Amino acid sequence: MPPDPEGIQEGIQEGPRPGGSGRAPRRVLLLMSEVFADGGIQRFNRTLLMACARLGVPCDVLALNDSEESRRRWEAPRQIRVKVFGRNRFRFVLATLAALLSGRHETIIVGHVNLLTLAVSALPLRRLRHIRLLLIAHGIEVWTCIHGRRRRAIRTVDTVLCVSHYTARTIQKQAPELGDHRFSVFPNALSETWIGQFPVTAARARREGLPGRFALSVTRLDRNERYKGIVTALEAFAMLSDRSLHYLIAGRGDDSAFLQQVARRLGIADRVHFVGGVSDVELADLYRSCVAFVLPSGKEGFGIVFLEAMYFGAPVIAAAAKGAVDVVQHEHTGMLVPYGDAAALKVAMERLLSDSALRERIRREGRQTVHGEGRFTFNAYVRRLAGILDVPVQAGR
Repeated sequence: MPPDPEGIQEGIQEGPRPGGSGRAPRRVLLLMSEVFADGGIQRFNRTLLMACARLGVPCDVLALNDSEESRRRWEAPRQIRVKVFGRNRFRFVLATLAALLSGRHETIIVGHVNLLTLAVSALPLRRLRHIRLLLIAHGIEVWTCIHGRRRRAIRTVDTVLCVSHYTARTIQKQAPELGDHRFSVFPNALSETWIGQFPVTAARARREGLPGRFALSVTRLDRNERYKGIVTALEAFAMLSDRSLHYLIAGRGDDSAFLQQVARRLGIADRVHFVGGVSDVELADLYRSCVAFVLPSGKEGFGIVFLEAMYFGAPVIAAAAKGAVDVVQHEHTGMLVPYGDAAALKVAMERLLSDSALRERIRREGRQTVHGEGRFTFNAYVRRLAGILDVPVQAGR
């Protein structure tokens, strides 16, 4: 199976589009939906801010949905000033206008497409000086919504930072007037603060009550996110001849009861365990202990959980769809199967469990992408951001 069955548009390149000056910028203004909450986009935002701090780039962050209470979840670096608005859009708009009028910022990074029209409508206030405008595009929130006011707004963006090639292509299909030079593929990475919680060289004691051998999925279990593929994984698991294998599903959501019913209907409820929400430290134990990490999702903008699993040496099985193919290379850093194909997923699981050479190669190559100078390490992320912001990577950082 090819690593990207949907095809990569050759003109859209991965990485920075440097300007060449390498000078330190004035303060960067970031408009974000949330910073302190737990979720894929929020973790991306924190990684971005940590990378700015590593580069010595001072930032003013306006976070629409965060509250003062939520600040306790994460401590921002000293040069990162975060102002929260508790979902008060009126105050958020006023603060954005005031920031633009201050003249302190030469770059604005819009962290979510829902905030783009606000930023674009406020830019004429600074007619006398060009402000560079960047948009971060993640996944499903931009795959079908670039029309009307948003399409007009995105035409004013200098660079759209897309977490995957698929996201870049879908935006360009909706707004074909945007040339390849307006896009930069800017994949996610594991932040140092997240990694710092886990002494990888000294594995923790095995969590009590874990089955001897189990496959693992980690995801939200929401009714409107059945595209995550948990039903397909349950169907594939039910087909396996190995009855000693168990299946752990970590995550919360309003679809848990339905998924438990599916497990009962398939006759595997005694070997399927819904463990609910787990802490990061508990999650690390699960990644280390599982025989395979399985998430055959059909709509991943990127898939940070794949990197987490690879970091702890869990062999990954994903669906060959959307942004996941940028992260998982078939039979190298993981296994790819057609989305929604339970029979193919069952075959992939059996191959991974029975072929020790394949399993160890996938473990090794997966770890290499998130350790050392691998493609999805924080150091690589910092270098990509330095090129985008046109600042030097500071020695000793």
